[in-house]
Amino acid sequence: MQDARATALILGAMVCFAVQDAIVKLTAGEVSLWQMQLIRSIFVLIFLALVLRVLNRLHEMRPTAWGWPLARAFLMAGAYLFFYAALPYLPLAQAAAAFFIGPILITVLAAIFLGEPIGPRRVAAVLVGFAGVLCIVRPGLEGWNPMALLPVAAAGCYAMAVVLTRWRCREVPGFALTTVHTLIFATVGTTGLLLAPMLPISPEAREEFAFLTTGWHPLALWVAALFALTAATHITGALSSVQAYKEGEASRLAPFEYSYLVIMALIDYAVWGEVPAGSTLLGMALICGAGGFVAWREGRPARPRIQQNAEVPWTPEQFDDDPSMPPDDTETAPSRMM
Repeated sequence: MQDARATALILGAMVCFAVQDAIVKLTAGEVSLWQMQLIRSIFVLIFLALVLRVLNRLHEMRPTAWGWPLARAFLMAGAYLFFYAALPYLPLAQAAAAFFIGPILITVLAAIFLGEPIGPRRVAAVLVGFAGVLCIVRPGLEGWNPMALLPVAAAGCYAMAVVLTRWRCREVPGFALTTVHTLIFATVGTTGLLLAPMLPISPEAREEFAFLTTGWHPLALWVAALFALTAATHITGALSSVQAYKEGEASRLAPFEYSYLVIMALIDYAVWGEVPAGSTLLGMALICGAGGFVAWREGRPARPRIQQNAEVPWTPEQFDDDPSMPPDDTETAPSRMM
């Protein structure tokens, strides 16, 4: 019964994150990326403060240090900006699948920067995962979209933020990390609002890439309401994910995080009539298989040493009672972060 509840919670979290990203794509024609970042950050801070007030943990929003949390926050901001910048120009399923190379990148970066061992099986999983990304991005082939590189860049920023969290931010309260990176998101959004209209680009390019190159747009009430909904889905998804990993085994739950890709593909078809190309489906299968194998290997109880956090991809929503740090013993696939 507990396993079934944990599975339901993790699936519910994936639905929340998928809905959140679909709303970003849906509203991209109404606002700029920078405007969206600022407004959503404000809503997230409000909702986070309300949740912590209810939990009587409001003091945990204050960081105990600023240096490394700020570095982490800029990496997280880069991850969001790259991913959301791609959504108006790519099918949801394609962007999400490319971003899911994150677990593989974390494995590589953890080996480089943290000295975590990486065996031949995980090396093979890394290679399979990269093959999956090549199937999705299809660089240099006819009809390829350069925007497909943005989710991969997002995954790279996210992976570096994960490793930095493990390496330098372990002692900083998790909710404080969330507060810091949300404040940075708001700062980046404000800066973009001021600078984007000043970019020396042609009117045609500005019109084609309005989401990236324009500033403040008149804000419709329904758009503001949807932005508030994304903040609520983030908090709900984060708490559901945390609770799921408290109640269930990470190695059993991790594969269910890849349901996010299926949900995104279904939303793509239902709302925009998009059907993933064969190469995208193949890439999704390779990435899911590689990431699931890594998570399964790390969840095996017969490991001869203590499992380290940075060895396995994880989602920032899975740290104890907080959506910003990895759990002590397990990591899994990269749920959408905010």
